Amino acid sequence: ALEPRLVILDEAVSALDKSVEAQVLNLLLDLKRDFGLTYLFISHDLNVVRFMCERVMVMYLGKVAEIGERDAIFERTRHPYSSALLASMPKMDPGERTLEPPLSGDPPNPIDPPAGCRFHTRCSFAEDVCRQTLPPLARISGAQSAACLMAMPNSGHSGAPVQMEA
Repeated sequence: ALEPRLVILDEAVSALDKSVEAQVLNLLLDLKRDFGLTYLFISHDLNVVRFMCERVMVMYLGKVAEIGERDAIFERTRHPYSSALLASMPKMDPGERTLEPPLSGDPPNPIDPPAGCRFHTRCSFAEDVCRQTLPPLARISGAQSAACLMAMPNSGHSGAPVQMEA
């Protein structure tokens, strides 16, 4: 392609040795800077996502669970699935390693997803309202949106913030 503006990279470095991966990622950043490229970077490696991306979208069963600026997602995640993904990242410090898996159970069938929130079958915070209501993607702050009833004021979830009527 001549002078592309958007480059889609789907698991672009997933099969590479770590030293080669680092070289490729640095090359991609140089190309982005030199040619003003925008990347749509798809990866399951959250360390690579943190290194490469300015904005992050987390998806579960084909739906957006959370989207926002990198620091907002990695430091103040608002969706339980995003939190579970971050908790599953390998830790170098033995004192920070998790001893229990952050999720239990198997994901539902993506062809026939459950009613309500798609994540409720694996969410430790799920309540009846989660089984009945599909949460919309709602702005949490200027830097972040989440599709979780716990993040939406007055959603009916006991963990949701209460917004006073004016």
